[in-house]
Amino acid sequence: MVGVAADTDIEDVHRLTADEYHTMVESGGFDEDTRVELIDGLLVDMSPKTAEHENAIAWLAEQLFRWVDLARFQVRVTAAMSLGDSEPEPDLSVIDRHVHRPYHPATAVLVVEVAVSSQRRDLRVKPRLYARAGVPVYWVVDLDGGRAVVHSDPVGDGYERVEVVTELTAPQLELEPIAVADVLAAARD
Repeated sequence: MVGVAADTDIEDVHRLTADEYHTMVESGGFDEDTRVELIDGLLVDMSPKTAEHENAIAWLAEQLFRWVDLARFQVRVTAAMSLGDSEPEPDLSVIDRHVHRPYHPATAVLVVEVAVSSQRRDLRVKPRLYARAGVPVYWVVDLDGGRAVVHSDPVGDGYERVEVVTELTAPQLELEPIAVADVLAAARD
């Protein structure tokens, strides 16, 4: 859609409010093949889904469903979040069942993005959105780079800790550690 990066300062671009975006969605303003998300008021094309991307998401979803306390939390797959004038659609999120929902959930306990061609957005733009929303742990599984980057301890517009890891953890969810090598192997299956 818009060929402008979400972190730009261009002033001649019309930015949508979340309400305007919801009106467009609800009125059928997008056809079923349109894959966009609202980032800082801009409609941004979502990356195409590859087999590796889908395999990694499915495998991670199975792990989360196995370990997350489903009486307290809900595991969501490619579901939007309402973060001011941004409506990102993370690949996976875990939300408290009682979370505030201005339209979609306003925060999550864990957000996961599986990056194939979206590393720039997932590593530079989205951490700011998720940190502002108080998401305590944000994982980026970079399939092309063969690595995982974990963001934790949100403060303001960023995370105090950003590190490349060999195991994915989310202490607040009491998950068993997930080996990044296992995620990468599952992506190739």
